[in-house]
Amino acid sequence: MSRAAKRHRKKLARKTALKRRGPAPGPGRPLTRFAPADYLSELTNKGLALHLAGRLGEAEAIYRQVLEAKPGHADANHLLGGLAHQAGNCERAVELISKAIAKMPRHPDYHNTLGRAIHVLDRLDAAASSYRKAIVLKPDHAEAHNNLANVLVAQGRLDDALAAYGKALAAKPDYAEAHYNLGNALEKLGRRDEALASYRNAIRVNSEFAQAHNNLGNVLNSLGRAEDAIAGYRRAIAIEPGYAEAHYNLGAVLQFLGRSQEALEHYRRAIALNPRNDAFWSALVACLETATFASADESLFRDLLRLLERPTVRSNSVGLPVISALRHHQDFSKVLELTGPGRSPAGIDAIDIAGRLAAIPLFLRVIEQTHINDLEVERMLTLVRRGLLEAALAGGCEDKGLAFSAALALHCFTNEYVFSESDEERTRVEELERRIGGLAEEQRAVPSAQLAALASYRPLHRFPWAEKLGKGEWPEAIEQLITRQITEPAEELGLRPGIARLTAIDGEVSRAVREQYEENPYPRWIKVDIERNPKSLAAVLTGPPLNFDLGDYQPVDSPEILVAGCGTGQHAMIPATNYLNARVLAIDLSLNSLSYAARKTRELGFSNIEYAQADITKLGTLDRQFDLIESSGVLHHLGDPMLGWRILVDLLRPGGLMKIGLYSEAARAPVVEARALIAERGYTTSAEDIRRCREDILQMAQEQGSAMAKLVQFRDFYSLSECRDLIFHAQEHRFTLPQIEEALGALKLEFLGFEMRDQAVLREFTKAYPHAGAAASLALWDEFEGAHPDTFWGMYQFWCRKM
Repeated sequence: MSRAAKRHRKKLARKTALKRRGPAPGPGRPLTRFAPADYLSELTNKGLALHLAGRLGEAEAIYRQVLEAKPGHADANHLLGGLAHQAGNCERAVELISKAIAKMPRHPDYHNTLGRAIHVLDRLDAAASSYRKAIVLKPDHAEAHNNLANVLVAQGRLDDALAAYGKALAAKPDYAEAHYNLGNALEKLGRRDEALASYRNAIRVNSEFAQAHNNLGNVLNSLGRAEDAIAGYRRAIAIEPGYAEAHYNLGAVLQFLGRSQEALEHYRRAIALNPRNDAFWSALVACLETATFASADESLFRDLLRLLERPTVRSNSVGLPVISALRHHQDFSKVLELTGPGRSPAGIDAIDIAGRLAAIPLFLRVIEQTHINDLEVERMLTLVRRGLLEAALAGGCEDKGLAFSAALALHCFTNEYVFSESDEERTRVEELERRIGGLAEEQRAVPSAQLAALASYRPLHRFPWAEKLGKGEWPEAIEQLITRQITEPAEELGLRPGIARLTAIDGEVSRAVREQYEENPYPRWIKVDIERNPKSLAAVLTGPPLNFDLGDYQPVDSPEILVAGCGTGQHAMIPATNYLNARVLAIDLSLNSLSYAARKTRELGFSNIEYAQADITKLGTLDRQFDLIESSGVLHHLGDPMLGWRILVDLLRPGGLMKIGLYSEAARAPVVEARALIAERGYTTSAEDIRRCREDILQMAQEQGSAMAKLVQFRDFYSLSECRDLIFHAQEHRFTLPQIEEALGALKLEFLGFEMRDQAVLREFTKAYPHAGAAASLALWDEFEGAHPDTFWGMYQFWCRKM
């Protein structure tokens, strides 16, 4: 045998011996760098099997063993990179997969996987380049075509994306994910019937494709096929019970159909699955606004408390629903019984009641954040406040009920002390004020119960000694009270000089309106909805619940927005956070309102709002143009609403969008009657007269058939500044829909549709006028309002477009 043949035989023997050593080493068993290639391949395949079985930790250990033996092993680097991608460590994934490509540059799967990792890092051009390399190497690489299409969608190149999805499906007709993604792209283009077909194709290939069932439901819902949409969402949830988005979508369509109780359950389930999604919480709030609970349990109380404790969920409109739930709370219902009709301050134990209420965190949170439009609760709080005042003057217990006393003081500060008070109470409050003032001036300890009692009648920041209180040590509840009533007003005062003045304010009506809002900034709010995942302006308007047809509207990437009449900032925060890349100029007549807005905006951490003092009727000199102008609840307070509206239209770019809010003549009938009463009896706009007027209206509301019974249902009736805005305003115009239609024609504005928080109204309108395009007809809405005069209870809130 030749020497070469002997060497070859020895080599084969070594290989055979190695193969017979037993199974490939498992995790934790080291390999040397001299392990043969076929062993490494066998081991890599074992790791891949574990990987595909979801045993990711074991798979990773094997891939690392292979790389320890052979650092340049292409498959192991690629697969370990895939694991890193799955774990969300895409930078590491790119590093590992790049090593695989350096070793085997012509492997199409490597380039495709690299593209996926880069895509997650939002490096879209680089991701597209990787996918294209995979396609060059393998022209029928279906996954690479699909992934490239996804990048094109993200880049806004929807037509190119459709072509890429087509290539993916040509290469692999039963590619469920590509059918699904094609459906998403078609939906974005408004081609809903084609989107339906694509989603159905995805489901035909994979009947357990939960996301396809969900998105099928979305399209069916947008086409007005609510019951079919429900079936889609329910199927998605049956496949994937933890699918939060499907629960949310199901809740939305159930809410639209008036099945609010079912909707609430699905919103709550969505939140339980994904509590960080602000949209879920906002939907829950919107659904709760009209909710009345026939029963309630600890689970509901917990969810409502979580809602109120979220920093970016609007709480202003959930006071009544929370009280509705609390009526089923044993201790709360007992308190309402103890303070019911016929009870006097002398006939109740205020300290005991405060202790009972202090043990109900949900009640404390709701009164800390908003005023409550419930007369029974107002009577209870008024009685207990009086009792706590007497107890504080008598040196009552410091600890029992202090959490409630402080919450009550926050509540009264928020409603700007709208509760009625007797002459005797005023005398006792003045006595308490002198006592606390003396202690503060002498730098002696002020009893917490006394401070809370005073703060429930008067705002602390108005006292000359208020600043001294912030230097002491206080219980947590009192610290919060001092922050709200002393620290924050001082901060607002400091912000006033930095607010720009864009125009003069010298018209008689403008000066009167400014004076009103300087005295009573409107509204006082604690929290507002914040959208942490903003969408493009076009996406918001064409998506649910608005579903407007924008025609040939050209989308704007970074919209310039004017909020004309922003008040205390709520109106500015919504567009600033809802619309992607928005920049907002928010103007108002009142510096006190603007400084409140500036403080809240800074508190919430947003920097894309510029506040300025200006008069709408003087804005013609403003050398700026806007993509969107919002003016809600403002034009009807001008001396000449059409003049102000025309000026705003001139500031709007051609094709730009406008959101307007105007009072309805029909819905404001109770307000008109109240304004007549005010004129007849000569009430002034002082706090004392507003309180007296409210008491008279409450008496009249008990009379059968009285229009005042409707007035006291207005939420604004339960706050001093809002009550003044509601029935004491210095200037008010009201409109009918034919007048609005005439104005839109004169201003060359195209009506797009109404924005309504109460989906029940839209549901009833759709039932009456089911044909396409009906919701964009002001004539039909006028007919509908004639039959339902309370339709636009707050005001007409509508969108239009400059032609």
